[in-house]
Amino acid sequence: MTYIGETSTKIKTMKKKIFELLFQIIPVMIGVYLGFLVSNWSEGKQRKAASQKLVNNMLVEINHNRKRVKQVLDYHQMLRDSSRAILQSDAELVQPNYFEGTRRIRLANSAYNTGIQTGIINELSIDKIEIINTVYTFQNDYNQYGNMMMASLINQDFSDQEADLKKIVRFLSVTMTDLVIKENDLLAGYELIEKKLKEKD
Repeated sequence: MTYIGETSTKIKTMKKKIFELLFQIIPVMIGVYLGFLVSNWSEGKQRKAASQKLVNNMLVEINHNRKRVKQVLDYHQMLRDSSRAILQSDAELVQPNYFEGTRRIRLANSAYNTGIQTGIINELSIDKIEIINTVYTFQNDYNQYGNMMMASLINQDFSDQEADLKKIVRFLSVTMTDLVIKENDLLAGYELIEKKLKEKD
């Protein structure tokens, strides 16, 4: 009989210890869970703030680039139109007095590159990322075209010979036509990207 009583006491003691152990573990588990929730909420808030900062920086960069394109667009259109008119004219070719350099510009992309390198751009919606990538690809193409155009221009023979003058005028006609198309495409792209970035997700 004593043996049964001891076993019963042991079982009660063990149940009590298990209950006490569970009573201690459950608050710890709840604490850990709440810690994860707060940590995730904090990280989400930080990511949201970082993505908003990226959007703001890109809007500033796009606005700066748009202003620069607008500053040179009229001049490039004038070079294109003047060169075309001279090529269609029968008048004797002289040094083009309307030519004051190419006014080539290099467009900035540091905000975009920062977004790519840090991975913050991935916090934006997929449709925003697609438009951003498309416009910045156009912009990169524009920068590369400017480099190629300058390299070709440097190789031109700037003599007073009519054949050389004709080559320069033809060069200006072709390159400025392409440049004006690219600049108009960029301006349209900047408008689209700005509108998309200002939309709420």
